Amino acid sequence: MIPGSVCILDTAYSTNVTQRYLNRKKWVKPNPNIVLSFIPGTILQLLVKEGQPVKAGDTLAVFVAMKMHNAVLAPHDGKVAKIFVGEGDRFPKGANLFEVVA
Repeated sequence: MIPGSVCILDTAYSTNVTQRYLNRKKWVKPNPNIVLSFIPGTILQLLVKEGQPVKAGDTLAVFVAMKMHNAVLAPHDGKVAKIFVGEGDRFPKGANLFEVVA
């Protein structure tokens, strides 16, 4: 078999590795303490303050996205270490919203 090829049912298919593949961003394990936004939106109401203890599933904030109200929940028991957004702030998908440490 030729390097850079795939053999399927006795037929060899050659492949090309593009520069785009070689230059891609390396995967980094996500931080379980950081709460990320799952869709873009606007913060309507913050329900916690920095230093406040929270339980898993507690609502940290309410935001609006696509004319619907959504809740941001605490991922685990802990304390709110940092709030990255304020009321009225717009944020994109994947933005840091809160840091909750155990």
